[in-house]
Parts: sequence; C-alpha cells; structure tokens
Amino acid sequence: MINLRNLLLLALLAVTAVAFTSCVDPGSPMGGSWNQITGTDADGMTIDFEAHGNKVSVHFAPRPDGGHDHAAGELTYTYDDETKAVTVKAELLGHDKGDTWTGKLNGETLELGAADTVLKFKRGKAAQGH
Repeated sequence: MINLRNLLLLALLAVTAVAFTSCVDPGSPMGGSWNQITGTDADGMTIDFEAHGNKVSVHFAPRPDGGHDHAAGELTYTYDDETKAVTVKAELLGHDKGDTWTGKLNGETLELGAADTVLKFKRGKAAQGH
C-alpha cells in the first residue's frame, strides 16, 4: 500500500520533471518579436512568432494615430532547424499580395520573400499599442 509520504514524493517528482522540461526547451529560435528593417527611421511591421507553437501575429506599421492594423491569412509558420528555412503563411502586404512568404534565418536577421518582393526583419521589440 502506498503511504501518503510516497505519494507526495511521486507528485513532487512529476512536477519537477515537468518544470525542468519546460526550462530546458527554449522552443523555436524564431520565438519572439521581429521588426521590419525599413531602411529609414520609420517603424515597419512586427511579426510575433510563438516559441512553442506555429502561430504568428502580424502587426502592420503604426498609423499616424499610434494604432496599427493586423494581417489576415492562415497566420502560421514553419521553421526547419537544419536548414534555417522559414515559411510564413500570412498576408504581409495585404490581400492579393502574397500569402506565403519563404526565407531563411541568418543569426538575428530574417529575410522573407514572395514573388518579387523581399522583406527584411531583425529580432526586436513587441509592437506598440497592445
């Protein structure tokens, strides 16, 4: 018969194992916010990648009133750890302007392209206005 002390020990070990696993796995290197490199001082769009999932949230460049709009589409991504290839499924430039963007992670920079358009991003800060 299992006594209370042994049951508590098993519960503590299970909680420790779960906590350790979540601390060890940092998730995708894409996780976090990526800010568009515009070539000027102007803020561009921001893409937020889930570290432990495949969802993105795309915040368009700030409007003059300080707010911003969001991209539509599937709003998912894939990342290949071996090749560093990234695919983002989102309407980054609006409707009918490409909804599948592919590129490669290069350290702290990311380039995504669709058709003849290439967008560049750097690891950065979360979008303002949330």
